[in-house]
Amino acid sequence: MTHQSENLQPNLFEAERPCVELHTSQKGELATVIEVLLREIAAALAKAASGASGDDQDHD
Repeated sequence: MTHQSENLQPNLFEAERPCVELHTSQKGELATVIEVLLREIAAALAKAASGASGDDQDHD
């Protein structure tokens, strides 16, 4: 008796609809969050490339 297990992980390249539908306002909020994160990453990379200290917190 052969039992085929169900593939629990979807293929990233399948052309299926996403499991979650985002409303227009949610897409805008998500785009804003992603933009802010990318700016933070770019700033951190630029700082690291310039040889600045990696710890940007103020320690008193």
